[in-house]
Formats: sequence, structure tokens, C-alpha cells
Amino acid sequence: MNKKIVLAVSMVVICAMIFPVAGLLPSKAGAGEESFCKSFEPTGMTGAKDIWPMFRYNSGNIGCSTFESPNTNHLAWKKKINSEIYRSTPILYADKLYISTNWNLKGLPRTIDPFTETPPPPSKFLQGLLETQSDLNPGLYCLDVKTGEQLWFKPMNAPNDAAIIDDKMYLTDIDYHTYFSVLYCLDAATGATVWQKSIPGLVLSPTIVAHDKIFVGCLDLYSYAGSVKCYDLSGTLVWSRPLGYNEWILFSAPAVSDGNVYVITTNAYSYFDGKIYGLDAQTGQIKWSRPVFSFGMWFFETPSAVSHGTRVYATDFNLNTYEGSLKCYDGATGNPLWTCYMGSSISFASPAVCEDSVYFTAADLYSYTNWLYRVNSTTGAFIWRVPIPTISYLGYGSVICSADKIIVKSDQYYGYSNEILCYERQDGAFNWKFITDYVIYGKPSIGDNRVYIADQLGTIYAFEDVLKIQTVSGGVFGVSAQIQNTGNTSLTNITWEISVVGGFFGRINRVGSGTIQELQADTSKIIRLIPVIGLGTVEIVVKATMPDMNTIKKVREGFVLGSVCIIRS
Repeated sequence: MNKKIVLAVSMVVICAMIFPVAGLLPSKAGAGEESFCKSFEPTGMTGAKDIWPMFRYNSGNIGCSTFESPNTNHLAWKKKINSEIYRSTPILYADKLYISTNWNLKGLPRTIDPFTETPPPPSKFLQGLLETQSDLNPGLYCLDVKTGEQLWFKPMNAPNDAAIIDDKMYLTDIDYHTYFSVLYCLDAATGATVWQKSIPGLVLSPTIVAHDKIFVGCLDLYSYAGSVKCYDLSGTLVWSRPLGYNEWILFSAPAVSDGNVYVITTNAYSYFDGKIYGLDAQTGQIKWSRPVFSFGMWFFETPSAVSHGTRVYATDFNLNTYEGSLKCYDGATGNPLWTCYMGSSISFASPAVCEDSVYFTAADLYSYTNWLYRVNSTTGAFIWRVPIPTISYLGYGSVICSADKIIVKSDQYYGYSNEILCYERQDGAFNWKFITDYVIYGKPSIGDNRVYIADQLGTIYAFEDVLKIQTVSGGVFGVSAQIQNTGNTSLTNITWEISVVGGFFGRINRVGSGTIQELQADTSKIIRLIPVIGLGTVEIVVKATMPDMNTIKKVREGFVLGSVCIIRS
């Protein structure tokens, strides 16, 4: 008996030497977040308050969060503000959700065919854009992120998406007396104005903040020339870089990474002629530019450049061959690194870059099939694509990703749609769908195990699983997991399964299952798979479901040494 005890203790000691103590702790959402942020954050932001602090998560527009997202379309809450909402992204910082009412584009052309019809003149676009936005209550709304309760409201005319850094919020609005924009710095907790500065031009882009600088895309209403402007955090202009005549930056966000700024422009007199620019972030000097296909002005989904590290990603379309592609450029030189061709498919949207993969949507011009793609971010090699069902003619918007899911928002080329869909990041398997009450013009964002989005009538939706797998833990004899009911009513007939598969030569293959007859509100239960015996790396999958509900799951990596199982991620 003493020899067995000594052997067991020795095994535990050996495991502790091989794997850090942190590896013995229960895994949780956002595990490994610090190392992820350090490698993926162009802004360097790693604070606990930075949930989704700007347009597409960070200054590179990567659209990829470190948090996990819901496995089901359960509504945690649904709240309506006293205003319509247009192109806005819910901004998440600490315990608050911020939503701008943004620009009313209802008077602008939407259903014209860019391949056969002549675009209206830019003056018509501006005339519709510069009309008073709403008779309701446009401005910036702040809600409690957990309940949807309105905390405060700041009246504005047509505020763009904000960026929040270190408890300060930076955003632009239009002054209808001058048709210039105003750059604001607000206290993120109260909405009080810290300072405001006039911008000589019209800003239509989201505000991006990186490395103590503010970046916006601007339009001169007299010369019809676009520009990129950079301010410091006190509102002092650092530099302004004019672009070519009639090159506009329309609703497309600058991307900032590795000391460079990247923008996509639209030619105001055509549907197609755009450019992607690379600028020096310190001086605004133009380093390079490349032609790129751009629908910019006439469609609600206008792609932004996406930058991660030294690479820049953008979609393109060849009008001669009718072939779409995703392109990757060297950020310093603009030299093409690779091109992923999509055949006769065209993309209207920005890609999302997560770890070693790029995710994006495209639509086939002949079959009207919509596709969700995954390609290798380093080589452009095709990994998979899955069809996306559509309730309208053609096209899906920019995707965003959590640590485990892909969130897709519909954005039809003809007509309107109000779908939000969820897919698995690993293999593209469909997870859930939700139909909002009205059309969606804006983009979703991801919180801690939540997804948020707003429709045009001013309703904001928060999705969260009621049934949750909170932790997955190892131990001396096997694996355990915590199943929790976070709702306010009892849940019944919960079936669960734990599988541990792998080891040397695939010798470990253990599966256990059971049923929880009732789990009362705000309580949890521990489920176990015992014993697990073997040697080597394993994959641990915990699943749970109820009648009429999608299966939720958590996947973790582990290592088995004898009868000891250690969770590694």
C-alpha cells in the first residue's frame, strides 16, 4: 500500500514539473488571454475593461475576440432605445454597452445594379447624407451590459462608432451649422465632455485609437478629396494626409498596425475604382497604394482594410475575369504576398483574422450561393468553405470571431435582411440563427460569453447561454466539469457527455454520459468521468443539451499520466 501511495505522489510531482501549476487550474473562458493579446493586439491593449472597445475589436480591425461566445440563440435581454440605429456597432467596455445612432442612409440609392446602371453624382449622395438625421433622439446611448438598462444618453446629431481607451471615449459627430465634424473626448463612465475639437471636413469612418493617437477618415466637401487625419489624445492635429481627388473614405475604418495606417478608398464617380493605401503612422507619408475593387458609396457594407502584424488583408474583384479574391499584402511595401481566388464569387465585406486563419464571406454571382470561407493567414491556402442560407438575393456582411465561434450578419446586395448566424470556428459547422425584429444595418460585437447587435428600429439584442459549462478540471482520477443554470427558472432533462480521446497510439478512449433531471435557477452541478488511465496528450470534450436546444460544448487539451489528468488549455 505504501508503495502505491509513493507512486501516486511521484506521478503528481512529475506532472507538476512537466506542466506549470497554472495548467492544473480549472480552464475558463478567455484562458490564455494574455499571450493571445500580446501577439494579436496592434494597440497593445490588454486591460480587463477592453471587451470590444472599438469598431472591429482593435485598431487592426481584426474582428476577433479572445472571449468565447454563446452556443445558443437564447436572448439574455432585448431593449429598445428611443431612436433608430443605423450603421452602429455596440461598443463594450467594462460593464457598459455604448451604441451610437449613426448616419441615416434611407434616402440613398440601394437597389441599383452597379454592373449595368450609371451611379448617381456625388452631390446626390451628399445631399441625402447631410439632411437632418432623425426627428427622434439621435446621439450616444449607454446601457448596462448585463441588463440592458439605460444608464445615460448624450444628444448628438449623427455620431460614428467610438473607440474607448483608458476610460476615455473618442468619437466624431457632425455640426449641421458648418457641415464639419467635431471630434469629442468623453468620460466613458458618465458621458461628460472632456474636450471637443472641430475637424475641417466630414468624417464618416469609425474612430480608431492606437498608441496614443486618434485616426479618422475625412471628406472635404469643397474639393471632393478624401484624407486621413491623425490627432493626439488631447485633440491636437498631428498630421493630415490628403488623398487623390474624388477618393473618398466612406464608412470604412482605418486599420493601424506595425507603425502603419491602412485605408480603403472609393472613387466617387464610379462603382468599382478604389485603392488601398499604406501610410506611415507617425508622419502620414504615403508608402504605397494598390488598386482594389470597391463598392464603397452605394452599399451599406463597405469593407475596411484588416491588418495584423506586418500583413494587410483586403477583398478584391476582377471585372475582366469576373473572379473574386482575398489578397494579403506586405504592410511595409504593399507587395502582394498571396492571393486566394474564389472563382465567380464576390465579397462585400471585411475579413476576420484569428490566429492562423482568415474568415470571410462571399457570394457567387451565377448561382447566388453565399459562402463562408476559412483560409490560412500565412499562405492563403484554402482550408474549407460552407454554404450560408439566405432569405434574400445575394451577399453577407463582415464576419467577426470569438475564441470558438464565427458570427455572421446578413447584408443583402438587393433588399434587406435581419439574420444573425453562428458557426463553429474549427470546422464551419452551423450552430444557431436568430431573426431580429427589423433590418440590421450595423455590426455585431462579442462580449464575455455574449453577442450583441442592434436593428434599425433601435432594438438592441444580447445573446447568452442560460445553460453553461463553466469549468473543465483535471484531477488524480479523471475529469470533471461544472454545469450551471444562470437563468431565473429551473432547467430539466439536461443530458451531458464527457469524452477523453488520444494518448500514445490513441489508446485512451473514454466516454461518460448522464442526465440531470432538474437544475434549479442560479445553481450548478459537477459531472465527472472517472477513471481516465493512460499516457499522452488528449482532447477533452464536454457537451450538454436539453430538449429543443442546440448542444453546447467546451473543448480542452490535456495530458494523462497514469491516472492523473492535467488540463493544458
